[in-house]
Amino acid sequence: MSVEIVDKNEKQAKEMIQKLGLKPVAGISRVTFRKKDNSVFSIDAPKVYRSPAGNYVVFGDCKVDNFQERMAEAQSKVQKDPASIQADLAAAAADAEKAEKSGESKIEEEDDNEPVDESGLDAADIDIIVQQANVSRGKAVKALKAHNGDIVNAIMELTK
Repeated sequence: MSVEIVDKNEKQAKEMIQKLGLKPVAGISRVTFRKKDNSVFSIDAPKVYRSPAGNYVVFGDCKVDNFQERMAEAQSKVQKDPASIQADLAAAAADAEKAEKSGESKIEEEDDNEPVDESGLDAADIDIIVQQANVSRGKAVKALKAHNGDIVNAIMELTK
């Protein structure tokens, strides 16, 4: 249960506003005003009323908002120190090397199998599939034949 403390002047102003036919607007969490000199004033948790003509009346604690300070503060929270960035990069490079080596060994193992009949298929299509799907030439040929020469579907099948 929250208790709202309202001073006498604010209470009188709200009574006058309701007599003028202003309706409360719900769901507004923050209001900002910008002047010509780019100074910004903000009101957090405002009470907002709207007139039938489209004018608004806003109640709340007004603060001078320095956008650049807020952005610098948010950036400092997100930014990492250079040592941790270097460590992350080194770990990612090591993982990439391991994955590349394991991929090469798999291709070498599969290439040792029997030769595959490539008749009726374009060699360039087979090369594209080998590069894109990172598979052996034999698997690329089998996938191309299974999809009647459709490169896109063959790559999609091999990269599942």
